[in-house]
Order: sequence, then C-alpha cells, then structure tokens
Amino acid sequence: MSWFGVPFCGYSCEFSPFRGNLLAVGTGQYFGIVGNGKLHVLDIAAPGAPPVCEWLTNQAVYDVAWSEANEHVLLTGQADGTLKLFDWTNPSGPIMSLEEHTAEVYGVDWNLNEKHLISSAAWDHSVKVWDAMRGVCLSTFRAHQQLAYAAIWSPARPATLATVGGDAMLHIQDLSAGERPVQSIQAHQHEILTVDWNKYNEFMVVTGSVDKTIRTFDLRNFGQPLQILHGHQLAVKRVKCHPFNETQIVSCSYDTAVNVFDMAMGQMVQHFDQHTEFTLGIDLSLFEENVIASTSWDCTACVWNMTQGPPPPPPPAIVKRMPQKPQ
Repeated sequence: MSWFGVPFCGYSCEFSPFRGNLLAVGTGQYFGIVGNGKLHVLDIAAPGAPPVCEWLTNQAVYDVAWSEANEHVLLTGQADGTLKLFDWTNPSGPIMSLEEHTAEVYGVDWNLNEKHLISSAAWDHSVKVWDAMRGVCLSTFRAHQQLAYAAIWSPARPATLATVGGDAMLHIQDLSAGERPVQSIQAHQHEILTVDWNKYNEFMVVTGSVDKTIRTFDLRNFGQPLQILHGHQLAVKRVKCHPFNETQIVSCSYDTAVNVFDMAMGQMVQHFDQHTEFTLGIDLSLFEENVIASTSWDCTACVWNMTQGPPPPPPPAIVKRMPQKPQ
C-alpha cells in the first residue's frame, strides 16, 4: 500500500478489472479548469509504481473507465468535450476519439454486460450511449435540464442506466424504451454529482450530492429515499458500492475525506483524511477485498487497505514526468 505522485490534480482513478496491479488515474493541470490533462496507467505492485503508460492530453481528464472487453483499453471523458480511448500497449496516443458532445464530458462508464456499449454524461446537459467497437453514438438522452454529471450502467440490467445532474434529478434510462426516462425522482435539493448501483441488489441506487448527503433508493418504491447518510462536510464527489460487502458504500468529497458508510447500521463507520485538497476520485479493487484507491487535487494517488488505514503521506516534493506532445 503506497502513495503515488502525479504532476496534475487528480480527478478520477479506477482499478483494472483484468489485472489487480494496474491503476488508471485521470488528472488535470491548474485544477482541471485550464491547461493540459494527463492519463496514467500505474503498476502499483512494482516499487515506486512506475507508469506502464502515460499520455498528455489537450485538456483535463475528468473521468476514466476500463474496457470490459479488452484488458489494454481505457475510456476517458475530457474537458474538451471528447471521449478518447487509449491502449496502454500503444503509447503514441488515443486509438479513438468520439466528438459529439458540445461541452465538458464529466462522467464515463463501460457496460459490464453489453461490452461494446459505453456511456457519457456531459455539461451540454446530455447523456450519450456509444458503440465503442464502431465509434458511433447510438442514443442521446436529454432529460436533464442542467449539467449531466454521471451515467452509470446497471450491473444486472444490460440496457439500463442511472443518470444524475445539476437539476437534482435521478433518472433511470432504458435503451429499449426510447429517450424518455422510465423512472425519475428529484433525489436531492441540490446538484447530484455521482451515482452508483448496489452490486448485490439490482433495485438499489446510491447518489451523492452538493448537499453533503448520500442517499439510497429502491426502484420498486421510488417515491423517497430509503436512507439519508450524513458524514461529509462538503459536496460528495463520488460514491462507490463495495464489491465484496453488500451493505457498505465508499465516498469521497470536496472536504478532502474518504468515508465508509454501512447501510445496515445507517451511519458512517470509517473516516480517512490523508489528502490535503479536494478528493475527487475513488475506486475499490475487484481482486483484493477492502483495497481502495483515491486521488486528489493535492497531486497524489493513494492505495491502501481500509481495515488498516492509509500509509504515512509522502514528502512534499513530487517528481513530475511529462511527455512532449499532447494527444
């Protein structure tokens, strides 16, 4: 378990679903507002976590998702409004660029079941579904009245997406039902930045909001939240349901913390504050139970076991590596 320095502010991180030693980290220069971005694939099992591959991009990498079909391929959502696919065996640049969004792409996800499908949520208020094999957009959903922040595939229903946005709405989209949501609810009173599905309960969706709360919903009784969980002091940036524990949710926030909540207990059960700036990315390993990664605007990524806590923080000096040509 260790810390890793990245040259820009961390926005997103995700473990490979094929190799437990690989971690992708998406970053942005100057807090992701202006400047370049950088995508890293790190070998976290090797001393010093050397990069397997790195790419400098024209603008910030806001989100990253691994392919469910090809262990070498990653998907990114970028501040220039594009989705780009990279192959970590091909350091020269992206292998595909998808360019229909007209504003920043803030969230991307890869379908676990229909492995040619990917989704994107963008600040042009739209959610799109793409065929990653053909590089074409299949559907555009415009249910959100403000920025769309996340669009996550159901692990149990291949054609179903949960989407959230700045209008405080949670929509359930079904590809077979047209462009209108099949279910909708105003899930919070403020912007919703993140959503995830419970891997053990196909009807449960979890959201995190600017109102500092995490809420759980049952699609069979969609009128109100099952639970409202408190513990963060600022906006909740990302929530992830635990892949090994059906009652646990992990979250990160602009308050710099990573928290663990237990739905059975109805409360926060662990609190980690190892980062010193906004903590915007988290993920849980599918290979080692309770191993978590986080990344922050403090230009670090950290990997640790939740039962033991994070290792001591690194020294302030961070070695910055930068390729010559943006992609």
